[in-house]
Amino acid sequence: MEKDKQVILEIDPQEVRGVVTAVKGAIAALFYGVCSVTSAIVSKALMDTLEFDFPVFIMVAQMIFTITTLEILCFFKILDLPPYSLKRGLSFAAPAIFYGTNSVLALTALSHMNIAMYGVLKRCVPLSTMLLSLVILKTGLPNRVTMYSVILLTVGCIIAGYGDLGFNLTAYICGIGSNFTQALYLLLVQKFSEHHVSVAETLQLNSFNTLPLLLLTAVLNGEITSISQYKHFGEFNFLAMFFFSISVGMMLNYSLFLCTSLTSALTTSVVGGLKALVQTIIGLFTFGGISHNWATYIGITMNLTGGIAYIWARYSENKARPRTSLKHVMSFSASNNVGAGQKNGFTHSGSTQGDNSSQNYKNSISTDIHKS
Repeated sequence: MEKDKQVILEIDPQEVRGVVTAVKGAIAALFYGVCSVTSAIVSKALMDTLEFDFPVFIMVAQMIFTITTLEILCFFKILDLPPYSLKRGLSFAAPAIFYGTNSVLALTALSHMNIAMYGVLKRCVPLSTMLLSLVILKTGLPNRVTMYSVILLTVGCIIAGYGDLGFNLTAYICGIGSNFTQALYLLLVQKFSEHHVSVAETLQLNSFNTLPLLLLTAVLNGEITSISQYKHFGEFNFLAMFFFSISVGMMLNYSLFLCTSLTSALTTSVVGGLKALVQTIIGLFTFGGISHNWATYIGITMNLTGGIAYIWARYSENKARPRTSLKHVMSFSASNNVGAGQKNGFTHSGSTQGDNSSQNYKNSISTDIHKS
């Protein structure tokens, strides 16, 4: 009597997509880190070395440059974006408001603070993100190692700030406010990206929505009238640095939205903490460095240690999460008396893996083997 046996090759598309997304997320995180460090250094050089202390105007120019670039790319069919509308703009209103507020606060803090201490202060963003995610994303508390590392880097930030002899109250208030507004717009962008909106579209909506807010701020704070008194307008060094600054700023926004959409708001803030570490080291030797005293050194050491511990804690937590083993993605099973409807075709079946993870739906490629 001839028996039919079936060999089933099971391929889990979710697992394959997960690996691809993880690789893309790592590349996006690295891209964001590089753009963030570069943007901070270039902006500091523009506002400090060239004495162009007009942070809101810089953001206005950056938004205009971004909108112009996107429209040109759409005109030449390189990008396919729907035209901006009030309805689409309102759907992204909240993230844009917090983004614009953060940009103004961050640049104001950077203009009155050395780049090393600015990097230390901005490393408190993960704390703000974790606290606000409890309300916005309804996430639970992290593990103990994560909590302790966040406390360590935050205390280190306070100690380093106390040891900063160039302490400026306005800079620190703006820096702290920037931490919370950055956490808010990262979390809101993460929620917005769940609606499968492209990164380019997010950048488009953010630029259009933010421009009126920034332009109004520049008028109210007097930058629009004061900028006419700047003495280096016609110099090549200023024009080159200004164009470079707004170009890097546009790439920073794109990389930020890309990293947040592919990973999460918390991962983006962790990358921000890692780039701040590099930024602090660079700041030790540029733009005046830091105040040389024990409080500053101890605070920065605690801050860096906490930042590294935080990154390691998040990595360990993600690694420990139960997931489908790659060895289970491709499996073979045999069955007797297979129904005619399943032969030589594709079947859709559910299975439970050995670690009792949730049921995964898999595409099964069935091949019948006939034996005598």
